[in-house]
Amino acid sequence: MFGRYNYANAEDGLAEHSHPGAFEICYLVRGRQTYCIGKHSYQLRGGDVFLTMPDERHGTGGGPQEKGLLYWMIVLNPSSTSGSLLGLAERESRALWRELGKSSRRLFPGTPEMKTQLDAILALLHGRGTPLKKTAVQNRIVAFLLELLSARERASAETGVDRFAQVIRHIESNLAEPDKLTIDVLSAIAGLSPSRFKAIFKEKLGIPPAEFALRLRIEEARRRLAAGDATVTGVALDLGFSSSQYFASSFKRLTRMTPREAMKISRQKR
Repeated sequence: MFGRYNYANAEDGLAEHSHPGAFEICYLVRGRQTYCIGKHSYQLRGGDVFLTMPDERHGTGGGPQEKGLLYWMIVLNPSSTSGSLLGLAERESRALWRELGKSSRRLFPGTPEMKTQLDAILALLHGRGTPLKKTAVQNRIVAFLLELLSARERASAETGVDRFAQVIRHIESNLAEPDKLTIDVLSAIAGLSPSRFKAIFKEKLGIPPAEFALRLRIEEARRRLAAGDATVTGVALDLGFSSSQYFASSFKRLTRMTPREAMKISRQKR
C-alpha cells in the first residue's frame, strides 16, 4: 500500500493503531510531524524517515497531522500473501523482509535518492497503463527499500554529535514535559543503553543530558520572562518545574541572577 498527503493546514490526528504483519514507512518531505510509540515521542522534520514494526501500536499522540508533504508505504509480510515481495524470488523476498526488521531504529535521515524513487512511483501509478507498468513500479519500490536500508545503516553507524540530533530536537520540543526528558526516554531515541547514552552524550556535548535539558528549559524561561507578560510562578509551572523555589535556584545557578532580577533588567531595557 502506498500513498501521499500534501496538507496546507493541520488535519485531525491519527488515533493509536497498528498494521498487523506489516511495516509502515513514512518519509516526510517537508514540514514537521510527531509520532508516538508507547511513551516515546519522535519528532520528524523534512527529510526524516519514520519506521514502525509489524503490529506495533502508534499514532500522533493526541496531536494533529501537521501541514506538510509526506509519503507513506505499508509493506506486508510476504508469507501472508503469495510468498513473494514485489515480484522477487522467494529467497530474496524473505531476505528483504528480514533486513527491514533487523534494527529497532525508528527515526533517521532519509536521502534525496529516496524522494526521487517515491516521486517516480507516484508518477508511474498515475501514468497511463503499459504492459511493463507493474514491473516498473515494483523495481522502483525495491530500489526505494534498498536505499532506505542503506540510509538507516549509515545513521546507525554515526558516532558524532549528529547521532544526537534527534535527541536534541526531542528535548527542544518537550521542554515543558520533564517526564519526556528522562534518561530512559532519551536513550531509547538514540538507540543506546542509558549508561552508554549518558557517557557518549557527555563526551560529545560536554555536559550530561539532564544538565543540557535543564539549560534549555532555563533559556526558554529567560525568554518568556523577558517578554514581560508572564509571572515567575507561571513560567515555572508552564515549564514543568516541581516548585518555584527549585526553578529560582536553577535559574540563578545558570544565569547568576534570580528570575525577578531578569524580569527587572528586561523591563529597564524596554
